Amino acid sequence: MKTDVATCTGERNGACLTVAQKDVVARVFGGAHTAAGQRIYASFPYDTGVSGANWGTWKFVDSLIRDPLAIATIFSVPPMPLKPLEENVSQRLAMFSATNDTYRESGWSLMTPPGEAKPSNMAALRSRGAKVVMYHGVSDAIFSAEDTRQWVERLGQAGGNPGADFARYFPVPGMNHCSAGPAADQFDLLGPLVQWVEQGVAPQAVVASVRGAGNAGGVNTELPASWSAQRSRPLCAYPTVATYKGSGSLEDASSFACK
Repeated sequence: MKTDVATCTGERNGACLTVAQKDVVARVFGGAHTAAGQRIYASFPYDTGVSGANWGTWKFVDSLIRDPLAIATIFSVPPMPLKPLEENVSQRLAMFSATNDTYRESGWSLMTPPGEAKPSNMAALRSRGAKVVMYHGVSDAIFSAEDTRQWVERLGQAGGNPGADFARYFPVPGMNHCSAGPAADQFDLLGPLVQWVEQGVAPQAVVASVRGAGNAGGVNTELPASWSAQRSRPLCAYPTVATYKGSGSLEDASSFACK
């Protein structure tokens, strides 16, 4: 990002960022750390959906409206008010795992599997013949798509997903939290999941379309003006990505293949 975006040498004109601004952006996308550098959460991908209203609202508004109450009352033992701009992250992090005579279950244990279970151990679910299909907006400002990608990698490393025969992940480029952003955010993954479970046909590519003018489900006003109102793209099962075949309309999913 520091080299891809021009550095302002004079007055800001909307086409550049100052060095200080680039440092702030890098910290925002770098994910949460303690003052000592301990990573708390995954980094966030640099993606075009940062321009979406959904991204800015979740990142800078809702994080000050919702998160302080949840952290202070649900995840901290003892409950203690949170001051977002003055918070000692290291001290607060220790409270997530704490218990006392009144609060005998920590916020961390509430949100994590019991005993020896691990998020990457899906053996019991897999043995039942279940399948997992996930999607995640790459520009989600709350839950990082990188965190989901890392989970898929850990599942594979644990031997729980050989050949992606149990779980498949579909990143949605440009999409914010659940929808919107400059993205083809209209798609069906339930049908492919049912087909996988009942017929053994694993999904590799799913057609996604934009919500352009005339869309019955509502128009996505954040679509670039240069896009067709009927643009479609294949959502590709990770780690494959949509690649232009070299001919055909750039607005049609059939012109792309998952490679």
